[in-house]
Amino acid sequence: MIDTIKLLIPLESALVEKLKSNLTRFRKEDLKSGKIEFEFFTANIELGSYHRTIAIKSTDNPQGLFVEFSVPKYEKGNNVEMIYPNNLINIMEKLYVEICEYMDYELPHFSMWPVYRLDICYNWILKDIDQAKQALSFIKRLDFPRKTRFEYETSIMYKGSSYTIKFYLKGPEFKKHDSKKLPIEQSVELQNWADKILRFEVNLKRTYLEGLLGYDKVLVEHIANNETILENLSHYLKQVFFYVNTKTMEDSEIEAILFSKFSKQKATRLFSFHKEYYANGPIKQMYARGGLNRTTIYRYKKDLKLAGIGFSSELPLEKSSILEQLIIPSPNSKFELLDFKSNISNI
Repeated sequence: MIDTIKLLIPLESALVEKLKSNLTRFRKEDLKSGKIEFEFFTANIELGSYHRTIAIKSTDNPQGLFVEFSVPKYEKGNNVEMIYPNNLINIMEKLYVEICEYMDYELPHFSMWPVYRLDICYNWILKDIDQAKQALSFIKRLDFPRKTRFEYETSIMYKGSSYTIKFYLKGPEFKKHDSKKLPIEQSVELQNWADKILRFEVNLKRTYLEGLLGYDKVLVEHIANNETILENLSHYLKQVFFYVNTKTMEDSEIEAILFSKFSKQKATRLFSFHKEYYANGPIKQMYARGGLNRTTIYRYKKDLKLAGIGFSSELPLEKSSILEQLIIPSPNSKFELLDFKSNISNI
């Protein structure tokens, strides 16, 4: 449930200057005036049993060194598998020792390092790669108010200044970035597993994270709890699904409910909207581009939600009940591939 984390090692200015000798300087100067536009010191070092990259970068405001890394890659050598938050303290203890050795200095203990970024994740293991693609296709039908939408072939992202939500197929990402960095037997087993994964990921920025958890500074101890992270993942998934019920229903049942709750005219409008908006991509785009007023769209979606309307079982995707698997916690979520065999533990 934990992926990438960014922390600040708070240090006095004089100590940062001393430790810069372990890093590489980057600077940009104005070619006309010779004035330095920016300068920082950084290093990408390979630590841990799997020699995965840890990024270290100097910062003047706040004062100190930023450390950013993928926790599962450091601990397991890959991020197809995930890390339980309860294991984070032990992992950070190992990382702390290695960074101190690299810097040749006893740094402040990691328990004092504020968290500046936290990526939390959830894996849904579906039947096969086709079902994972179908599940992503469903997610792409949804909207997220007040977020900028970015849609790609294998992913969909709802980006905001405080937090960003992303759904993506893990198989293509693993194949592109990490499969060649691992032993062939391990890589093949992980690829077979990753191909069935639809991943849900939430990127949380520092200020928002502090408000969310109720701390002036969020420290590792505040996020090293399985229940806390699961609750937050569930919360954000509910935000994505705010206007939809993921259960499947026969068209006749949908029609009966609508006509029992609304006038014939409104029931007809809602039934038509429901069938077109969530199942017909081109018509949905017409609606979104002004074919329907935005407030009307959200009013229709709210009415359908309150009426308890799910998705039509007449559509190929819904016939397989994929939607009902996209829940947190889920019996179809697995985070560890034990001994690189097909015997996978459930969360």
